[in-house]
Amino acid sequence: MKFTVLPNLIALAVLVAVFWVISRKATTERLHLWFAGWAFILLHFAAEFVSPVRESRGVIFETVSIDSLVLSGVAFLISVSGFATRRRQSALALALAGPALAYATGVVWGITSKNFYFALLAAGVLAPSICCRAQALQNKWKTLGIASIAGVATAIAGWAIARGNPELGVAVILTTLNFMIAILYASSHRRATAGVITTVAGFVLWAAVFPLAILIDVFAPALKPHSEAWNIPKYIVAVGMILTLFEEQIQTSKYHAYHDELTGLPNRRLLEDRLARALTYAHRAETKVAVFQLDLDRFKEVNDTYGHRVGDLALQEVAARLAARIRVGDTLARSGGDEFTVISPVRDRQAAEALVSALALALSLPILIDGKEVQTGLSIGMALYPDDGSDADQLHAAADGAMYAVKKLGRTAHPDDALTPASRT
Repeated sequence: MKFTVLPNLIALAVLVAVFWVISRKATTERLHLWFAGWAFILLHFAAEFVSPVRESRGVIFETVSIDSLVLSGVAFLISVSGFATRRRQSALALALAGPALAYATGVVWGITSKNFYFALLAAGVLAPSICCRAQALQNKWKTLGIASIAGVATAIAGWAIARGNPELGVAVILTTLNFMIAILYASSHRRATAGVITTVAGFVLWAAVFPLAILIDVFAPALKPHSEAWNIPKYIVAVGMILTLFEEQIQTSKYHAYHDELTGLPNRRLLEDRLARALTYAHRAETKVAVFQLDLDRFKEVNDTYGHRVGDLALQEVAARLAARIRVGDTLARSGGDEFTVISPVRDRQAAEALVSALALALSLPILIDGKEVQTGLSIGMALYPDDGSDADQLHAAADGAMYAVKKLGRTAHPDDALTPASRT
């Protein structure tokens, strides 16, 4: 046994346990693939630790060790590939892992046929290209970067095979995988956060380990870096991934603090903030702001008849239809169970009344859910700043009063019905 590997084995065991706990609580395929990647790294160190001195069994453990590194790279790459379906992920995994595993295993077991390695090299380029042909058109710069790395790697591996040194191809495979992961990881995140930067830097350093080790062995054989130094990039990647998860959790918590979970619309808290900003601007610019209070008619009957699942789906469809009727600068919020609020900066009352008509038409057609026709309408009340109120409370009260007046009439809002009582006189 190689007891020098033991510290890394223990550290990786703890790390895998951490990702296992995280992946159990998460539903994303990405986290499951991260856990699989670190599990393969753990298997790599376990194979090195128990590797016996006798050559016959040593080859088996060396095969497990090298192949585990390849599989970990494939798992990490699939996690940031952007493929959403399990079928496409599996196809890409097979296209990447098949030729790479066969190549690495052939090197460990001493296969010397150049045609064998050239065939695997060709398969390793063509198979992933076929799997990614549709996605390659979506981001030209990312595709160009990956294609450039793949082209250089193929040329180096081909040269090594031609020179009778296929062992170099294994280092090329591992280097290429990690460089591609770095590119895909960076492009799969919109913001360059500390976690993303740390993870990308870790994968770049991890990729650089393999050619650097070869260069040191060739040009400075007397230099023997401690084995721990080569494993530092792995832990940088792990720290970066965990940081990324924390950052995403913070962003998610912040999002849900201001948005409705069912519809994704701003909630009452964000609504009040938007209204305060709109009123401040309107006061300075001496413009108007319209506040619309919308209430779904007969929605309780929908829940009672079809159940809350259909009711939730209906609310999502209502939100989508209303969102399609408002302008870019407007705010649509879910302010209650079946209540919505719209804030809209307007030029005058006529413009506000035109928006009432547009909103009323959003539910002119019935909603179809699971073959069921859900029919509901809207009661809309409108209040205008500064005509009907000088602050948020007054405007909400005026819009609510107008909305209940419309509901009492028992018909879908008409521009004249949606006016506040004060504005009708």
